[in-house]
Amino acid sequence: MIIRKLATAAEYREAERLQAEVWKFPDREVIPLNELVILQKHGGQVFGAFEQGRLVAFCFGQPGYRDSHVYHYSRMLGVLPEFRDSGLGHKLKLKQRDFVLEQGIDLVEWAFDPLQSRNAYLNIEKLGCVIREYNVNLYPGSDSRFNRGLDPDRFNTEWWIASRRVRGRLDGRKEEYDLEAFAPLVASTENARGWRVPGSVRARITGKTVSIEIPSDVNALKDDDVRLAQLWRLKTREAFLLAFKKGYVVRGFASPIEGARRRSHYLLEKGYKVR
Repeated sequence: MIIRKLATAAEYREAERLQAEVWKFPDREVIPLNELVILQKHGGQVFGAFEQGRLVAFCFGQPGYRDSHVYHYSRMLGVLPEFRDSGLGHKLKLKQRDFVLEQGIDLVEWAFDPLQSRNAYLNIEKLGCVIREYNVNLYPGSDSRFNRGLDPDRFNTEWWIASRRVRGRLDGRKEEYDLEAFAPLVASTENARGWRVPGSVRARITGKTVSIEIPSDVNALKDDDVRLAQLWRLKTREAFLLAFKKGYVVRGFASPIEGARRRSHYLLEKGYKVR
């Protein structure tokens, strides 16, 4: 497997096709060759992973600026289905990190769906990201297969790539969590089909640490019971907006097996130092 910058028109066109295959985007949502070329030439990056000359994954991003701070915004990372769970997404993020560090930038941000547990584990536990911002309906009208049936709410993820926290995660140092120390903001019960059903969000938050549960596999849940998936969106949206407003930061993610299924929990701490 070779990871490098895209270099030819044919490779950029492959990146267009990969987007359509991975996300099932309509044409209007595919980032075209012209835009990718410009990003590559003006401070951004477009990396591809090649298996025997075939593009099987890619990522791209661009410089951003907010509150007198320059950062890198990672716009998209896609891996073909047959290469998922191979660690390729992780390798692409590390390649991106090297590129951004060489630019003298210490922060990478991107968006991801709070209900996607696999992404949560990668971003928080393996990469060391933290989260303190929730965006409601970030991509209005999107017709990606991952957005279909749910409002496209997104976290804004912060990856402080030179921090001690991130270096520790990348060196393989894991943190053990006592879930009993994180009071749940959304209680849940199991229904007759084995899915967790969210209850009311706690109106008052006390204590330094709390947790917010999400479905263990929201894609499977949508296929089986889209109304329940929509309920999880609404309840977790309410919980995260409340927690972030009160100064809590997502600093961990745990997904223990209970019975026949996993249960997935974001772990938040009030006033957690992100760097």
